Amino acid sequence: MPGAIALFTREPLDEILENGGTGDWVTSADRVRQYPFVVLVRNRNHPSSPSDVDHGTAFLIGRVFGTRVAEKRAANGYPRIFIELKDYAQVNVKNVWSKSQNPVWYTNLETLGIDENEIEFAPISHVATAQREAAASENNALAEIKRDLAKLFNVPASAVEITIRL
Repeated sequence: MPGAIALFTREPLDEILENGGTGDWVTSADRVRQYPFVVLVRNRNHPSSPSDVDHGTAFLIGRVFGTRVAEKRAANGYPRIFIELKDYAQVNVKNVWSKSQNPVWYTNLETLGIDENEIEFAPISHVATAQREAAASENNALAEIKRDLAKLFNVPASAVEITIRL
């Protein structure tokens, strides 16, 4: 019984495919990598949620490709994780959600009523992934510079701003 992370989301399908995954989740990247699948469940109570499927319905299953730290942080300061998908399939499994208040649920496909053998996965475009990787590389270099400057001046990295004037 393969493990799966069920995520209660408002994200529309086209946004997920365009971004190459789903985010921004408060979870551990190490923990995400322990699960081969992500199952997205529709949260219709969110004001920007599409009306594509009923509330609590699983609408997408994806195989986890990797994770990256998202730009946004949680209110408590914890980093948020973007989960990259290598491929996906649309599903329609009603009444999946566990009624949990937490939008991240570590479970398995059997509990969610999904049979891996009945799924035909389609690849997610790697063009978007390549663009994200290039941007992430630039952001990582800038973050490293900010950390070095923060150490040099003995201040938190959040206090360092870099401005380029032309």
